[in-house]
Amino acid sequence: MKKILTTMAFLTILLSSCMQTRYITEKHIKNNIENHKENEFSTIRTYTVFKGISYGGGSYLELTGYKYGNDKALIIGADNYYIARKKFQGDNTLIADITYIELTIAQCKSILENYKILQDKIKKEKPKMNEEIYHDYTVSDNLFISYRTASESPYVIFIDFWIKGEKHRVSTIRIMKKLNKFINY
Repeated sequence: MKKILTTMAFLTILLSSCMQTRYITEKHIKNNIENHKENEFSTIRTYTVFKGISYGGGSYLELTGYKYGNDKALIIGADNYYIARKKFQGDNTLIADITYIELTIAQCKSILENYKILQDKIKKEKPKMNEEIYHDYTVSDNLFISYRTASESPYVIFIDFWIKGEKHRVSTIRIMKKLNKFINY
């Protein structure tokens, strides 16, 4: 178990220091949102909200907004890295699993309206020794936002985006400022 944890820590450091921006949301938007027809032109506008490694884990997260025709929405692309079962000695195969979800502008606004309520709730909590307390807000079937507090870490500077059951932790201040700018875009 200790060897697996050490390997995961090494991979997280390696991936976060060497990984370039992956443009996973751009790929999704260009191939699944925008329509391309032979001998026709097409125009779509995108707005980068966030691209980066989530804190405390080996996952990469992108939030990219788009305007296409009369539509304006946000695509979240999240990937996680898993160590594949070894098939031979020295096999260090990693598997990247990418998840995409689309949020309407109303859902984006609901994040901005409700994260402060969650913060206020979590700040009032006084967890006991070895206790963790979570406050969540469900944005869609595939996304809820969450704050967690524990007796040893009472501060709430990170918000968790739970995307299809996987946690992606980001700076609250950073993500909310950028999300607000996208909504006003």
